[in-house]
Amino acid sequence: MINYVDTRSLLTVPLPFTEVVLQGIAPGGGLFVPDRIPELEPAQIGALASMPYWQRATEIFWLFEMDLSATKVTSVARRAYGDNFDHPRVAPVVALGDGRYALELWHGPTLAFKDMALQCMPLFFSTALKQKRTPGGSPCDFLVLVATSGDTGVAALSGFADRPHTKIAVCYPSGGVSPIQQRQMVTQPGGNLTVFEVQGDFDDCQSAVKAVFGDQGFAEELANDHNLKLSSANSINWGRLLPQIVYYVSAYADLVSQGHCRLGDPIDVCVPSGNFGNILAAYYAKRMGTPIDRLVCASNANNVLADFLATGTYRIEDRRLVKTASPSMDILISSNLERMLYELTMDGPGVRSWMDDLSTSGMFRLDDLTFERLRREMVGDWVDNETCINTIGRVYREREYLIDPHTAVAWEVADRHARDLPMLVVSPAHWSKFPADVMRALKGLHADDPLPENDLELLDQVSRLAPGNPVPAGIDAMRSRPVRFSNLVEGDRQSLERAIRAFLTSSARP
Repeated sequence: MINYVDTRSLLTVPLPFTEVVLQGIAPGGGLFVPDRIPELEPAQIGALASMPYWQRATEIFWLFEMDLSATKVTSVARRAYGDNFDHPRVAPVVALGDGRYALELWHGPTLAFKDMALQCMPLFFSTALKQKRTPGGSPCDFLVLVATSGDTGVAALSGFADRPHTKIAVCYPSGGVSPIQQRQMVTQPGGNLTVFEVQGDFDDCQSAVKAVFGDQGFAEELANDHNLKLSSANSINWGRLLPQIVYYVSAYADLVSQGHCRLGDPIDVCVPSGNFGNILAAYYAKRMGTPIDRLVCASNANNVLADFLATGTYRIEDRRLVKTASPSMDILISSNLERMLYELTMDGPGVRSWMDDLSTSGMFRLDDLTFERLRREMVGDWVDNETCINTIGRVYREREYLIDPHTAVAWEVADRHARDLPMLVVSPAHWSKFPADVMRALKGLHADDPLPENDLELLDQVSRLAPGNPVPAGIDAMRSRPVRFSNLVEGDRQSLERAIRAFLTSSARP
């Protein structure tokens, strides 16, 4: 059985999959990683092409030797990837000419790639809960605490809504998500959930959440007063990353079956990245044997990752987070990079030292050998806001294909780094989540040009300007849902803990 260690080598005994999903973050602040990476033979990848997506996911999950029965793993995959997605292939690959292919990851209920994991991870979470009992024999209860820069929040709320023995609280940065993303969150139905608007940017929001996880006194209070343990649905949780590996393997199988490449031939993959989880999943798919040659990491104007991949120095000191048209990437502290560094070095104390340096001085620098290994795996580049908007318009004019700003960042970077290999561009979100910037692109406006209408009104106008791109049913239904949450919280641990106490107290009332 594959067990899990942590990136900072502070865990004394490796843990099984179910325990890792429930805990979320490792003791001492590190992240869980598998103690070995399973291998895929080319024939196994080719065989996936004849399977529905849920079965492809099952095949990959089995390779990770979970402490769950085959029946339970299959049940999770079938329930996660069914008619809750609006496309029969779930994560289709679309050929767009000139060796360019889009991996559409936005066919789930909240129209973003986070559904690919968060329709699945809560099912694993619930299954793990049933196996983990208190000394008295009853299931454990958990509070899932999430920081989001946009799409994770609503996907987590959707996935965990009304699940037994689970409460969920989502925190998003004030002014740091699109109006549609915000409305999706604050109107989400469910009796076990709440949403907090946190003052500051995403890094402030994420730091406050991490500080709550690190507060042992608060953990004891939750256990004693509410019979709750903390967990996370962010991509720091391995249960989020594992389902993301699947769609890269699946996409390669589709490219082969559609005749775009021969089995075993390499492809390049370009991923828009903020917190580094999406591109890290592609790296794990490559490590397993998927023929990915080069990973291209695309950043927006918050280009800390692009600079790091160019120099080997990760520096956030003196940087100011920039609000862009691609808010889910407006991040300076990319949490999942820690996993990548561990996989390159297998050196927990070294990773811990780098993370300590980042925390205390706002920077760390890789040694030459690790930097060389990193550069062999991926290259980075970034796109400014104006170019992002122009790219949306250009792609629609040239290919009649409407993309969101995050896809546009990846598309532009893919153009710059295209080679004589198929280039898979990851499309993480549907255009309807960002109608204002899509409208600017279609009308040829500048990124900072104001629009007189609000985002809800712009949805129908974009559809008229780009025929064949209707407003999705889920977004249309959201427009009529009432706002349920308007909680504004200061961006520090104490304020967030007070807000959580108030939520738990109110939700406990009959």
